[in-house]
Amino acid sequence: MRTFSLLLGILASAAICAPQPARAQSETQRISGNAFVALAKRAIGTIAVSGDSALVQAAPVRDQIVPSGAVSLVLESPLATPSYVNVPIDVDVDGSFVRTVFVGYRMQQYVRTAVAAHDLVAGSVIAADDLTMARVPWSGRLGNGTDVLIGRKIFVPFRKGQPVYIEETQTNMIVKPGSSVVLIVNDGGVSVVAEGVARTGGGLGDEVSVYNPSTNHTLSGTVVGPDRVQLDIMGEQ
Repeated sequence: MRTFSLLLGILASAAICAPQPARAQSETQRISGNAFVALAKRAIGTIAVSGDSALVQAAPVRDQIVPSGAVSLVLESPLATPSYVNVPIDVDVDGSFVRTVFVGYRMQQYVRTAVAAHDLVAGSVIAADDLTMARVPWSGRLGNGTDVLIGRKIFVPFRKGQPVYIEETQTNMIVKPGSSVVLIVNDGGVSVVAEGVARTGGGLGDEVSVYNPSTNHTLSGTVVGPDRVQLDIMGEQ
């Protein structure tokens, strides 16, 4: 009988010391970041932008974990500066405020400039079909047309669609100082061709000095091709 009582005491003590079931944690729910972006787009659609500019989302919006219940997303008035716009969105659950999520946009300006029409290899001399005009995000550098680049040499590779700025090119010296050149002198409807020696060098469209041994004169003309310089003279009336 004494043994039975001792056994009952041990069982009772074990029951008291046994771990109790963990208290149920509060249930939560996830709100997709896309829901905030979709709501913010309505707000920025009413903001006027100047020139060739657009509002671009600055960073992705993370999903939000909030307590379970009825969710309300309340769009507040955008906070705008000339370069940035913040769209605040309040999150309410069962009518109680939880937090404010901000969707940020930066003002992106665009410019039309020459870009590579296809991949270009370093050392290539630019031809007309190597370039095209496109609208690209402005990076603070002035855009340029295609005409000023044709005939110039690139010293770095370019991917298709990448802007090509004149400072990333160099003159393709198709006339070199001291080389023999063909000097074409146009006087109205008459053209005279002579041989000369280039005193200065240049690329297509550059002005160079050419010494004419037959006349012992130095003239200035425009480079029109490899070792070819043209000089236009207005005839006297």
